Amino acid sequence: MRLLFPSDRFLFCFSIIMMVLVTGSVLASPSKTVIKLSPQPLTQHTVELPLNEYHALAILALKKVSSSQVPRPYNAPLHSFTALPTNNDQLIDINNNNVRDDYERLLLTQYKRPEYVAMGVLAAAHWDRLAATHTQKDRIPLITAVTLITNNIAINQCYYSLQQIDNTLVSPILHYFNTEQRIVIKQQSEEKLLRIIALSPFSITFDPQPCQRFTLLAESMLQTTFSAN
Repeated sequence: MRLLFPSDRFLFCFSIIMMVLVTGSVLASPSKTVIKLSPQPLTQHTVELPLNEYHALAILALKKVSSSQVPRPYNAPLHSFTALPTNNDQLIDINNNNVRDDYERLLLTQYKRPEYVAMGVLAAAHWDRLAATHTQKDRIPLITAVTLITNNIAINQCYYSLQQIDNTLVSPILHYFNTEQRIVIKQQSEEKLLRIIALSPFSITFDPQPCQRFTLLAESMLQTTFSAN
């Protein structure tokens, strides 16, 4: 049997169907925007961040860190924003981007600037290398020890200086080293590197522009990746 609809009735039914489909898709899509790509300017004459938005997004794309793919806890609802468990030292990386999921989730939900998220990713890459020296059996070269310690100092100084201008910014260091075991590893790694430096004539100096260290870390990460490809 073939049913014939008058044209006006057909258009009315078609409109109703489209309204249902559109409404369903809107309700199904997440309403929370995690990274705000056009935040308000910083105060005190718009301070320059070490990364502009373009390079920040390049870092996030490289590391596959995206607000549309926030790592979720196991067995959590699709649109749940509950925190990942951090009461153990298991390295959980569901999306396989070499950024620990609880830390990545915090960056994406806490910071509204892609520049801040990218800085947190770069800091984590440095802290990964720092923590790796804890169990390293091979001799650690002096230049490596100096670089890791001076990076440490510059990262802390940069966050402190930016906090004087943007009081919404909080350093993510305590979220990265967020268990007693991780804090011990950090302390022992730093002590190990400082002992190496102490046996040399090298003296550590403070960087007058500590935030530029993030620029160097970004350049190194991008160049290393492009060279590998």
